[in-house]
Parts: sequence; C-alpha cells; structure tokens
Amino acid sequence: MKTSTTHPEGRAKRVLWSLLFLVIAVLSIWAVTSQARGFSPDHFLEYLNRINPWWLGAAFAAMLAYIVFDALMVGSLLKGFGYPRSFPKCMSYAAADLYFSAITPSATGGQPMEAFFMVKDKVPAVISTVVMLTYLLLYTLSIVIIGLACLILVPSSFLAFGTVSRIFIIVGAVIQVSLALLYATLLWNKGLLRRILDWGLRLLAKLHLIRNLDKREARLQETMEQYAQATAMLKGRRKLLLKTLLLNLAHRASQILVTVFCFLAGGGKLALAPKMFAMQSNVVIGAYCIPIPGSMGVTDLLMMDGFTSLMNEQTSANLELLSRAVSFYICILLCGLIVLVKYALLRLRKNHL
Repeated sequence: MKTSTTHPEGRAKRVLWSLLFLVIAVLSIWAVTSQARGFSPDHFLEYLNRINPWWLGAAFAAMLAYIVFDALMVGSLLKGFGYPRSFPKCMSYAAADLYFSAITPSATGGQPMEAFFMVKDKVPAVISTVVMLTYLLLYTLSIVIIGLACLILVPSSFLAFGTVSRIFIIVGAVIQVSLALLYATLLWNKGLLRRILDWGLRLLAKLHLIRNLDKREARLQETMEQYAQATAMLKGRRKLLLKTLLLNLAHRASQILVTVFCFLAGGGKLALAPKMFAMQSNVVIGAYCIPIPGSMGVTDLLMMDGFTSLMNEQTSANLELLSRAVSFYICILLCGLIVLVKYALLRLRKNHL
C-alpha cells in the first residue's frame, strides 16, 4: 500500500512549500538588509574578509553537531525500544525531521517524514510514534531548561530586547511549556489519546471521508494495545530518558553556539560570548510564538533587536546574515541532500526487490 508521502499530490505540496520557504527566506534577508542603517553588500563583503576562519570553522562544526546530536538522540531511543539502527540511517531520520520541519507549515511535516523513513527501515509504526512523542517531549523540555538557565544566570540577556521582542519571547515560552505538557499527556495518558482518535474517526465518518467505521475502530483498538505496550517500555527507563534529554540539550546548544561562534568570528569579544548565547536562546524560544514559515521573520527580528544591544546595526545585520546562513539555510540544504540520498537508496532497494 502506498502512503501519502509517495503520492504525486504529496510531492506537489512539498514542492510548493519548498518554493514558499525560498520566497520567505529571500524576503527575510531583504527585510534585514533594507532596515539596517548603513548596511551594504560591500560592507558585508568586507565583514566576511575580516572573519576569523577558525571561529567560522567552529560555527560550521556546531551546525554539523546540531544534526549529529539529533541522529544520536533518535538512535538512542530506537535502541532503547529494541530496534537499533545504524548511524547513517539515524542521520537520514534527523535530516528528514529538520528539513521537512523547515519547509512545512507549523513544522508539521518533520516527524511524519521521520517516522516514514523509520517504517521503511522496518521499525513498527507504533514504535516510531512513541519514539517521536518521546523525542518531542524531551526536545521541548531541553529549550525550556536552557532558556530558564540563561534567564537565571544572565538576566540582562532578556532585558536587552525591546518590548515587542520580550512579548514574543514570553509567548514562545508559554507555548513551549504547553506543548511539553501536551506531549507528556499524550505519551502517558492513553485514555485521552484514544478518545481523541475515536473522535477523529467519527468526524471523518460523518464527513464521508472514511468507510467501515467499525472495522477502523477495531484496528484502532489493536493499535492502542500495541501503543500501551510500547509506552510501558519507558517506565523505569530513567537512564534512557536522561541520556536522550542530555543529547537533546547538546542538540539545542549546538544550534545556539553557531551564532556565538559567528559572533566571535566577526571580532566579538570572548567575554560577551555567554550573553550572546543567552540572547540567542531567547531568540530560539521567541521564534515559537508564530508557526513556520512566519517564525523565520520573527527570528530575524529578534536577532536584530538583541544584537544591536552589543553592536551597531550594520554589524548586527552582518552577523545575523552570516549566522542564519550557517545555522539555518546551509543546514537545511545539507539535510535536503541527505534526504535525497535516502530517497534514492529506498528506490534502489525497492527496484531490487
């Protein structure tokens, strides 16, 4: 049976969202460069010529670590559930998550495509679902922990933002905490999840979008029993959960460190690195106040607002463009290439069956 991920209509939607992603990326860059006083392409080229190659190399290493830690986290969970997969396969899962999260509205495409690749690699759908929920819970908790730690240790990093930016950061923090509670509830409260799925099936039946409701409800009952068995495997697995949380913290920190290293590469003072790290953690949290792709513009706004507390607008714009190029655009391009390789390998394997 073919899934919707291989349907021509599904491919057309992915192409459409990829084009929209490119349009918004161009508009975001234009907004930054046009609003920054004194910015010019010549000044940006001069800025790049003065870049310290060692710190820039560290920024690229942090970007790669961002993908690698994601892969290690997924691999840790799969191994914990008794379905160990090779590192290259886990890299393809992580790349699919990051790439499709970036190009689909509200990042809705990341986890389904990651689960799709897992299923293709013989991981049961129920296991992949529990892995994704556990991942989402710990992924959300990690940025909340980092943000709270930065607020306590470097409170001036939050105060460096303007009023509008602070509102974005607070709303983003509330959304992240709410999502963590939701993921935890769905993971441990199987009764609530079952009621939600039952309601969804009945709604689809009333809309005449599905048939054989009784048969589908029976299949759902069987799936929920498997889900209960999978979630039960997490009970008492504190070492697994702690290891996965630590990998998530490293994953999040790697993304933030890209900006810190770019700041240092551009001549920023090492003494200001902790404050830059704290400010960038606020940027990451604040970006969640608006779903993707709108969050791309919010990220640019927050970065410019925070950076100008440490440097002039021209240098802020230069740093913002360099940092976003490495941490986001180049990262997403690399993930897209990994996804293409994974697709090609799946097609080759299918043709040889």
